[in-house]
Amino acid sequence: MSDLLSVNTLTGLIKSFADQADNRAATDLFRKHGRPLLPLGDSVSWEELKYGRHLAPVSGPESPHTRARRLGVAKRSSAMATIKVYKDLPASYLFLSRAPGQSAQDAEMLLTVELEDMANLIANTKEYLATGALVGKVVVNPQAIPGSDLTFEVDFGNHATKAQKSWADPGTAIRSDELPHLKKLYKDEAGHSAEIVLGSTGIESYLVKNPDVRELIKESLGAQVLQNLPINGVSPAFERVASMRWRFVDGVYRPEGGAVTSYFPNDTLVVLPGEGKLPQVLGYAEGRVHVPGGGPFAKPEAALDMIKELRGYYAYAELRTDPLGVRVFAGWTGLFVVLCPSAVMNFKVTP
Repeated sequence: MSDLLSVNTLTGLIKSFADQADNRAATDLFRKHGRPLLPLGDSVSWEELKYGRHLAPVSGPESPHTRARRLGVAKRSSAMATIKVYKDLPASYLFLSRAPGQSAQDAEMLLTVELEDMANLIANTKEYLATGALVGKVVVNPQAIPGSDLTFEVDFGNHATKAQKSWADPGTAIRSDELPHLKKLYKDEAGHSAEIVLGSTGIESYLVKNPDVRELIKESLGAQVLQNLPINGVSPAFERVASMRWRFVDGVYRPEGGAVTSYFPNDTLVVLPGEGKLPQVLGYAEGRVHVPGGGPFAKPEAALDMIKELRGYYAYAELRTDPLGVRVFAGWTGLFVVLCPSAVMNFKVTP
């Protein structure tokens, strides 16, 4: 048990459980493809970039070089989000209760299950923050995230536009008119081809009800089967529709004692470039955190000499004496940011 309660083991478990959580499409984009940002203090700074879109001039062999402008850069900064939770696990619960799925007591399994639940709570809030960045604004306050004691907003100014006709109408020519329109708008603003599309399950229902799109899906899925392409991880019907990869997310949470609440707009698509371009577009900041490095059974007088610094995720435990048990702390510090707002398009499908 003492090995399981060490900082390294607890932190590793929290991180593994959070990374393995289901339906984390927004978080995964930042975590896997975003540019790592390593802030030194309690806030994060980044440069918002604007790339040139004009043609370089053609010159004669004896002509001087033409001066090109430097990249457009706007310096941005923000507070980071610190997600912190803890659980009290009495000794009577750990050592006398039957473990889930077991016929006998198993303290290590009980602790692991509780850690998995804490990791899921942290991952839920991270997905909310990542989704906020993709739809243009991160909002942190007690109303948006119940129980929070911090208030701040980050408006990234993503490129916002809309469809020509409502996609909710089954008669809308999504395949022949709307998708080419979407791709042209993105190319004109970002300078890249649109390759990744995120949307709510509500928009997925618009697509499957549209006769124009159903034919396109059949062709796309048939091509994958014929080429023996892998179709795992993303809805196979939408793996390559109109040369774009589509991902659909729930974008919801359920507050304690409340109703299911949605935070991903039900009428908006997030359009992005290919994965190779995402490090220029998305940023993933993880802040520095400090935890006791001596474990729950270290002597109090050694506390200052045993402070350990981690980045991003952390977890640690302390011994409780009345009642006897263990208090487990876990959290994450960081922020998801948009480095190039012109390359993140928010496309409203019901104008």
